[in-house]
Order: sequence, then structure tokens, then C-alpha cells
Amino acid sequence: MPDSARKEMPMIGIGTWEMKSEVTLEDVIRTGLETGYRLIDTAQVYGNEGSIGRILEKVLPELGLTREDIFITSKLSPSNAGVKKATSSVIKSLEKLKTDYLDLLLIHWPGSRLKSEDEGNRILRRESWEALTDLMQQGKLREIGVSNFEVKHLEELKSFSNVLPAVNQVEFHPHFHQIELLKYCRENQIKFQAYSSLGSPNYREKLFEDHQVQRLAKKYDVSVPVFLLAWAYSQKIGVLPRTSNKSHVIENYNCIKIHISQEDIDILLYNDKEKKTCWDPRVVI
Repeated sequence: MPDSARKEMPMIGIGTWEMKSEVTLEDVIRTGLETGYRLIDTAQVYGNEGSIGRILEKVLPELGLTREDIFITSKLSPSNAGVKKATSSVIKSLEKLKTDYLDLLLIHWPGSRLKSEDEGNRILRRESWEALTDLMQQGKLREIGVSNFEVKHLEELKSFSNVLPAVNQVEFHPHFHQIELLKYCRENQIKFQAYSSLGSPNYREKLFEDHQVQRLAKKYDVSVPVFLLAWAYSQKIGVLPRTSNKSHVIENYNCIKIHISQEDIDILLYNDKEKKTCWDPRVVI
């Protein structure tokens, strides 16, 4: 796509994982757009692309916004890896989201329907990437990227394609840093975007109770969730807070107004904690 067709990916977006209720989604998306969010992040496996499409068709004109005003990201399901499935599934995603193009489409997982140790994953990754590259050339995708890719997966991709991912969306928070991956992405001009900035649901309490996190949140006079988002945002790492609470949607957006000093960033970046709380791509060959 020509540069004029691309727009900068916002640094903060509305996460929609596990949000199946269309009523709740509409409340969250409407509140988010009113607050200033312009990125909506979904995925084929979330099962809510159709709801989001209907909501945007209704809400955008009511708020005086157009499709070009927002940035939509979706992700290719591991079960749709490979040329034919990747291509047809993306077309279906476009239909569900009621749009002619996606601003960003990510390969959600380096694996597929095969076992993690199956060499066939390499073949399917390559086929998926080539299919997404073709869809980008057709104008159906403005940018393509990956999610949960390790350095080894990115190096492999670089070995067969001159199209590098625009984004790598991965787990990132003060108890799981991925410093080497972050460094690699920056060196290769791959934008680093965090999910689970507040920890996965089954780990959130431990992260929130970290005494250093609590101390620093108090120092900046913000809630722990806003501090955790600001901690990543201050490193120029994109964040995707997810909540069904409208007041939290508004509160979370305040993270963009807070600058965490490098000294305070480093306290949590080099705290010797490395707890993976979501699915682990390191096992995928």
C-alpha cells in the first residue's frame, strides 16, 4: 500500500478479549471513542468481530466519526494457518467487521492446529505470511504483523520475506519483561505492543500486590492499573487495556498523561521477575 493509505497506529487501544456481550461491547466502544481511544483490537478467536462491525456501523456516525478515524486490528486464528484458510478467513473477518480493509492483521500465534513440536508449523507460518502479504498488496490489509512471536520466529520470517512485521504484540508487564525481544524489535523497526499489561486474570492480584508497583503508583498519585499502563506507555510500548467497566475505560486512558521516569521504569524492568502468565510461544518450533 502507498504511504498515503497508512495511518499511525495509536499507542493505546481498546482490548476486547473475552468480551462476547454485544451490549457490553457497545458501551465500552462508545465510551472509549468518546474518551479518545481510536484503536480497537480484536481477533478471529475472540468471536466478536461481527458484534464490533455492527457496533461501529451504528456508533461511528452517531459520534461524528468515520472509518478512517479509527484503527482496527484483528488476528489470524491458529486454526486458519496456511494459504487458503488464511486468505478466506481474513475475507470473512472483513465481512464481519463491515469494512473494506483492516489497518492491521496479525498472525496470532506462531503455531497452528498442529502440535507445537511439529515441523509443519514452519510451513504454515510461511504460507500464512505470504497470504497476508498478498492481501496487503490487494489493499485489504494496510499493515501486517505478528503476535506472540519469539526472536527465533522473527528471524525465520526475515529469512524468506523482505516484508517485516509492522508490530509484534506480546505479553509484557513488570513481572514478564522480554527485554531481549524488545531490543530485537526496536533494532528491526518492529513496533512492540503489550497485552496483559495488568497481568492475566489469574495472576493480576499478585502483580497488583507487588510492593514496588504499589509504591510507585502512590508516588505518581494514580491507581495501580493506570500506573502499570503508564509504565509501558512511557517506554513507547503500545497498550491495550481491557475492561467491561465504563469508568475504568475512562480512567485507563489517563495513562497517556503520565510520564514515568527512566529510573522508575528500570526498577521494575530489572527486578529479576520473569513469570509467564499467558500461553507460551517458546515451545513452538
